[in-house]
Parts: sequence; C-alpha cells; structure tokens
Amino acid sequence: MSSKGKVKGNAGERKVAEFLTGLYGQKFLRVPNSGAFLGGANTFRKAALDEGQIATFKADLIPPSNMRKLVIESKFYGEFPFHNLFKNVDVPLLDKWVEQAKISADDGDFWVVVFRINRKGAFAVFDKSLFDKFVISDYVSYKTNIITEFEKFFTDNKDVIFEMVQTAGT
Repeated sequence: MSSKGKVKGNAGERKVAEFLTGLYGQKFLRVPNSGAFLGGANTFRKAALDEGQIATFKADLIPPSNMRKLVIESKFYGEFPFHNLFKNVDVPLLDKWVEQAKISADDGDFWVVVFRINRKGAFAVFDKSLFDKFVISDYVSYKTNIITEFEKFFTDNKDVIFEMVQTAGT
C-alpha cells in the first residue's frame, strides 16, 4: 500500500503530465514507480542503456520521443517556506530538488523542477543562465536559479522550450 505522500506525489506528476500533454499535443507520462532509477547513486545504470531507455527513466516524467532533452522533476508538497526566498536564506528542500534534477540531466538537457504546493500553485525552477532565452514576467531569483509560475512559463515559452529539447524521434 502506498503512503499518502507517494499518492500525492503521483497525483502531482499526473497533473504536470496532463498539462504538458495538452500544451504540446504529445503524450507525457509519469515514470512508473518513479524514484531515481537513474538519479543519484544509480547513474551507473546509464552505461547499459540506450538513449531512448535513458530518456525514459531520467526523471519523474517521460517526455515524447522528440523531446528527450527535457528533464522534469515533479514535487507536490503541503507547505513550502516561500518567505525564505525573500530573506536570502537557504531552502534545503529546494536545493535538494534542484540537485536531483541536475544529476538526472545530461549535457545539453533542459532540466526543470516543477513543484506544486497546496493552495499556493505550481512553480517551475530552472537554471538562471537560461533566463534571457525566455519570456518571464514574474519570478524570484534563488541562488543560481529562477522560480516562476509553472503553467504560464511553459505556455509563454512553449516554442522556445520545444526548440531547446527537440531530438530525433517520433
């Protein structure tokens, strides 16, 4: 039997996948039994897999075959210390999520952490070095990252993101 946290996380991953499927008109899926199959201490597994297999298990969502350079870590929590973002205080939970995404991503990948917080919304975190590529109206800068509203970010930057992550495949 799954824990309440795992069920909640799975529901959050499905919501992100459904939104991206609708936006791009291509199927995004949750990774079955997701949980760092290739991340962290399991990166050694990449050596025995082909490109398609690696793309399937990189993060929490499986992008369409022609968008394999998109790496999405998805989180769904009850609370988040937003106030610390404005106090120049570390947010260890966010640091952990970003590190998970970075470890899962290969050179040339676009990693994004999507986190949903109860009654607060869903947010996207990505590397600040890419800021100039995107249209972003409201955001917070945290360390070397940008945090902005998830759905608006992807909607406003749909084509730019697609060009960044496009790979051969159908």
